Amino acid sequence: MYSTNIKDDRYAVDCLIISHKISLEKFVVDTGAKFTCCGYKAIDGRLEEKALSNCEIKSIGGFVKGEYLKFYRLTLRQFTIGNIDMGEQDIWITFDERITDIILGMDILKQIIMITNPYDQKIYFCRDREDYDDNFELAAG
Repeated sequence: MYSTNIKDDRYAVDCLIISHKISLEKFVVDTGAKFTCCGYKAIDGRLEEKALSNCEIKSIGGFVKGEYLKFYRLTLRQFTIGNIDMGEQDIWITFDERITDIILGMDILKQIIMITNPYDQKIYFCRDREDYDDNFELAAG
């Protein structure tokens, strides 16, 4: 199980990303986002757009005043939320420099158990039912 506190009306979680390099980034939990998205620098600042020419491309809106931006599907070797290893995952990256948020969307969130506790203002993540049964107890106060 992994948990994080609310800060500035957002939940941000530490995520380990392994592609060609290893990085640790804070992703904003966004249950309204269909996809996990970020700028290429969160993955690898040396990554070049031409290296992704064979990847699936998607136009995704909602980041910059409703404009649709070009994102590339990138398969990560490992994506870990806190201490929960999600294994290989696809995320969407852009080379548009206006993107500053790193979003953890429902494509990955729907694979785990997520509980928001209004009593302690934390969000909890459990890998599966066994993890939930062994580690989670809703406590008020």
